[in-house]
Amino acid sequence: MSYVSIREVTPIRGKEIILEERMKALSAVMANHGAKSALYYVAAGDGAGRYDLQNWYASIEDGAQSFQAYGADPEYQAIMNKRAADPVGDVVGPWIGRMLYGAPKGLRPVVVHRDYHAPRNALAKAMELAPQLDALMQEIDVEVGLGAPMMKDDHEMFRVVYRFNSMTHWGQSVDKMIADDRFASLVNEAHEAATLRSSRLLVLK
Repeated sequence: MSYVSIREVTPIRGKEIILEERMKALSAVMANHGAKSALYYVAAGDGAGRYDLQNWYASIEDGAQSFQAYGADPEYQAIMNKRAADPVGDVVGPWIGRMLYGAPKGLRPVVVHRDYHAPRNALAKAMELAPQLDALMQEIDVEVGLGAPMMKDDHEMFRVVYRFNSMTHWGQSVDKMIADDRFASLVNEAHEAATLRSSRLLVLK
């Protein structure tokens, strides 16, 4: 199992470049203190135009230690001071999630999130379907993960994550997924236990 903290940041109009520079600098500081950190841009779907700063950890303890360490870093504090003096975006989070299935093996450049609304007991059905979906996606070299929140405003949700090698790979893969009756069957079965609420396409910055 792995854990992730996610900050969702929507830029103020006209401040996108400044925000991206600051987020990249924050990500670098966090990586220096034990986080497997990555900045993604939401290119399409829910939250398009937003930036997601993701920090990955092997345990909650690792995450807590990293949080304390980078919070005390002078460079981190300097960036926070800039934010206070000159805001360039609206921040939501961090919220904390755990990967129940399919922890990322590395940082792939293109990711799709599909967020489902479901009671917590629906996770059992999702976990039952996850290995079948994983086996199907391995045929087209797509990594699959299943995550759920630990600390968030919404605990009646889970997220299915698809990871791709490039935008071209994403396009080719989606064409194959749409045409595959086995994939459609799995999606329909998942919809019996949960409701697809939102989805988005993210690209690594």
